[in-house]
Amino acid sequence: MRGTALTIARWIGRGTFKAAALIGAFILIVVLWLWDASILTRAADENLRLIKAATRVLPPDWASKTESALRIFGADRALLLVEGVALAKLIMLGIVQPFRRRRPWRRN
Repeated sequence: MRGTALTIARWIGRGTFKAAALIGAFILIVVLWLWDASILTRAADENLRLIKAATRVLPPDWASKTESALRIFGADRALLLVEGVALAKLIMLGIVQPFRRRRPWRRN
């Protein structure tokens, strides 16, 4: 029973971490938007250039259709959210890292 409870606790901890990272990303995006919205616009433009570069490997007809679909679905802004989540996770891990215990190395 102890192993099951530990596994459940780990999954709850991971879920809490991911939820906090998502909320942190939204907060970072809102703060950036209030501070200087042009930063978000430039980041979205760079993400769109990344999407264009990735779709160039497809056949010409597919590339334009894929790029149009990704623009319609807001992939450049979705990438912005993913980047925000990654940044929020780095910030959280940077804050917590000094307080983490080192696990002793064991041989089996």
